[in-house]
Amino acid sequence: MKRVLTGLALALGAWALVFHAPVQVFVAAAVLLAGLTLHEFYRLAARSGLQPLSKAGLVAAVLWILVPNLDRGYFAIMLALAVLGAATLAHLSVDKILPSAAVTTLGVLYVAGPVLASILLHSVSPHWLALAVVTVAVGDSVALPVGKLVGRHKLAPVLSPRKTWEGTAASVVASVLAGTGYSARFLDGEIGLAAAAALALALNLSGQLGDLVESALKRSANLKDSSSLLPGHGGLLDRLDGMLFAVPLAYGYLQLA
Repeated sequence: MKRVLTGLALALGAWALVFHAPVQVFVAAAVLLAGLTLHEFYRLAARSGLQPLSKAGLVAAVLWILVPNLDRGYFAIMLALAVLGAATLAHLSVDKILPSAAVTTLGVLYVAGPVLASILLHSVSPHWLALAVVTVAVGDSVALPVGKLVGRHKLAPVLSPRKTWEGTAASVVASVLAGTGYSARFLDGEIGLAAAAALALALNLSGQLGDLVESALKRSANLKDSSSLLPGHGGLLDRLDGMLFAVPLAYGYLQLA
């Protein structure tokens, strides 16, 4: 019941932010979400034996999201150079400098990049962001019960023993139906049904990949959850793992379409 209530609260909160909150409130919530999620990522990294420069990474993430008219590609280059320099000056042992700089930079790209993409998607239309969220969430909701009910073949037994190929297949079907249906209802005229189905498929597969990536991070850190922030759900990174991969893909589609 705790898990259900937390999930319902998260869904209602997301719906209110995406469709009813002023833009400034939505952006502020996104920045807060990025900061908390990045903190969880750095915690996993530290538990894995790495030494992320957490404060530098958090500052870089906020700047990347909020600074207006920023060339994001240029920022990524300067981020890598600045973090490498900071790691060199951080009194780390020589063998820790490169891993520390690498994991700090990766955290910013992994978390802040998708959060920025969500803000940019929202600025085009809240429904584009909702499409990505709904498509991935529906697939996630279907995969586990189907896997428990009829799953016989493990998808990635080392990373996530509960995931099955049967659950994965059900997730794909559910996501394609949900994404196509949402597009037809709320994005009619902006994307055709065939393109919507293809995009929904890509969003689902990227979301499932994101889920496996986060499972690998937790395995490396020997942790079950990224944190205990959300009762019954673990941490924010546990809830957003698929979205971090899917949302940039949705934004990329708009850039290429």
